[in-house]
Amino acid sequence: MNWQKINWPVIVIGIILTFAATSGSYFFWQQYAVTKPVTQAVGEIAGVEKVVIDSKNQTIPKVNVTLTNVDNLEVAYQSINDALTGSLGSSKYKLILHDHRTPELEQLYYTIHYYVYEGISTGKFSAMSEKIQEKAVAANTKAYVYIDSNNVYLQLTATNGNLYQIIPREPDSKGVK
Repeated sequence: MNWQKINWPVIVIGIILTFAATSGSYFFWQQYAVTKPVTQAVGEIAGVEKVVIDSKNQTIPKVNVTLTNVDNLEVAYQSINDALTGSLGSSKYKLILHDHRTPELEQLYYTIHYYVYEGISTGKFSAMSEKIQEKAVAANTKAYVYIDSNNVYLQLTATNGNLYQIIPREPDSKGVK
């Protein structure tokens, strides 16, 4: 083969165009087959304000969900996970919840989180809930505590903000599903 008769500029342009077409098609597939359906499915859940999927340069995509005025954090969280599983199938993802916390709500959380971890370690969830309610009433805040076999769901609501915290009952749980 005579290497000098090969038209190198045409080959380089062909490679660049092939790479661009492949990258563009992957982007559109990611956008319309993954991101848009997930965003729509999760966005329809009551209490979900915003959904952002961050999958750039990551093997496990991060699904950022902003919540507001949630009636029941446990139901909302399970609905979000069900929607993600329905849209993503068996693909792994990391769900990150965002809220509208205030410094007062954060301080209250830091005051009562000891009760949550004590309740998890001892199994005395009714005592945990009573102590949390006492502290919340003293801080003029509504507190809701929900428990299932995997998590403790803590929902603090004040007139100017809300805090949603999900605490795994198993200490080695990383939140990747």
